[in-house]
Amino acid sequence: MPRSAQFVDKLISQQGSKINKFHAIDSMGQQAYYFVLMDDRKERSFYQAINTDITTLNLQNYGRVIASCYGEKPSDDVKKLLKDKYGFDV
Repeated sequence: MPRSAQFVDKLISQQGSKINKFHAIDSMGQQAYYFVLMDDRKERSFYQAINTDITTLNLQNYGRVIASCYGEKPSDDVKKLLKDKYGFDV
Protein backbone atom coordinates (compact mmCIF):
# COMPACT_ATOMS: atom_id res chain seq x y z
CA MET A 1 0.00 0.00 0.00
CA PRO A 2 1.43 3.42 -0.91
CA ARG A 3 2.57 5.55 2.00
CA SER A 4 -0.02 8.24 1.22
CA ALA A 5 -2.84 5.66 1.39
CA GLN A 6 -1.57 4.47 4.78
CA PHE A 7 -1.56 8.08 6.00
CA VAL A 8 -5.16 8.61 4.81
CA ASP A 9 -6.26 5.36 6.49
CA LYS A 10 -4.65 6.49 9.75
CA LEU A 11 -6.45 9.85 9.58
CA ILE A 12 -9.76 8.11 8.95
CA SER A 13 -9.21 5.74 11.89
CA GLN A 14 -8.65 8.77 14.16
CA GLN A 15 -11.95 10.35 13.06
CA GLY A 16 -14.29 7.49 13.91
CA SER A 17 -16.92 9.80 15.34
CA LYS A 18 -17.30 11.36 11.89
CA ILE A 19 -18.16 8.06 10.22
CA ASN A 20 -21.85 7.86 9.47
CA LYS A 21 -23.61 4.57 8.73
CA PHE A 22 -26.55 4.72 6.32
CA HIS A 23 -28.99 2.02 5.32
CA ALA A 24 -30.75 3.00 2.12
CA ILE A 25 -32.13 1.84 -1.19
CA ASP A 26 -29.57 2.41 -3.95
CA SER A 27 -30.28 3.71 -7.44
CA MET A 28 -30.90 0.14 -8.67
CA GLY A 29 -33.51 -0.51 -5.97
CA GLN A 30 -31.32 -2.71 -3.77
CA GLN A 31 -30.92 -2.35 -0.01
CA ALA A 32 -27.43 -1.17 0.80
CA TYR A 33 -25.24 0.00 3.68
CA TYR A 34 -22.84 2.89 3.31
CA PHE A 35 -20.14 4.08 5.69
CA VAL A 36 -19.30 7.70 4.97
CA LEU A 37 -16.63 9.94 6.47
CA MET A 38 -18.75 13.07 6.61
CA ASP A 39 -17.21 16.47 5.98
CA ASP A 40 -18.16 18.80 8.88
CA ARG A 41 -18.95 21.61 6.47
CA LYS A 42 -21.32 19.43 4.45
CA GLU A 43 -23.01 17.48 7.24
CA ARG A 44 -25.72 20.08 7.86
CA SER A 45 -26.61 20.28 4.16
CA PHE A 46 -26.73 16.48 4.02
CA TYR A 47 -29.27 16.29 6.85
CA GLN A 48 -31.29 19.08 5.27
CA ALA A 49 -31.31 17.17 1.97
CA ILE A 50 -32.53 13.90 3.49
CA ASN A 51 -35.38 15.75 5.20
CA THR A 52 -36.78 16.95 1.88
CA ASP A 53 -38.60 15.24 -0.96
CA ILE A 54 -35.33 14.47 -2.76
CA THR A 55 -35.46 10.88 -4.00
CA THR A 56 -31.76 10.40 -4.75
CA LEU A 57 -28.55 11.63 -3.15
CA ASN A 58 -24.95 11.22 -4.17
CA LEU A 59 -23.18 10.48 -0.87
CA GLN A 60 -19.85 11.48 -2.38
CA ASN A 61 -21.13 15.06 -2.48
CA TYR A 62 -21.17 15.05 1.33
CA GLY A 63 -18.14 12.98 2.27
CA ARG A 64 -15.96 10.00 1.43
CA VAL A 65 -17.60 6.59 1.16
CA ILE A 66 -15.10 4.33 2.92
CA ALA A 67 -17.14 1.12 2.65
CA SER A 68 -20.43 -0.15 1.30
CA CYS A 69 -22.30 -3.39 0.75
CA TYR A 70 -25.68 -4.71 -0.30
CA GLY A 71 -28.15 -6.21 2.14
CA GLU A 72 -30.18 -5.48 5.23
CA LYS A 73 -27.11 -5.37 7.47
CA PRO A 74 -23.38 -4.84 6.99
CA SER A 75 -21.67 -7.87 5.48
CA ASP A 76 -18.94 -9.76 7.32
CA ASP A 77 -16.46 -8.59 4.66
CA VAL A 78 -17.30 -4.92 5.31
CA LYS A 79 -17.14 -5.44 9.08
CA LYS A 80 -13.71 -7.05 8.69
CA LEU A 81 -12.47 -4.29 6.38
CA LEU A 82 -13.59 -1.57 8.80
CA LYS A 83 -12.01 -3.39 11.76
CA ASP A 84 -8.74 -4.26 10.02
CA LYS A 85 -8.23 -1.01 8.14
CA TYR A 86 -9.68 1.57 10.54
CA GLY A 87 -10.11 -0.19 13.89
CA PHE A 88 -13.91 0.24 13.85
CA ASP A 89 -16.33 -2.30 15.28
CA VAL A 90 -19.68 -2.34 13.52
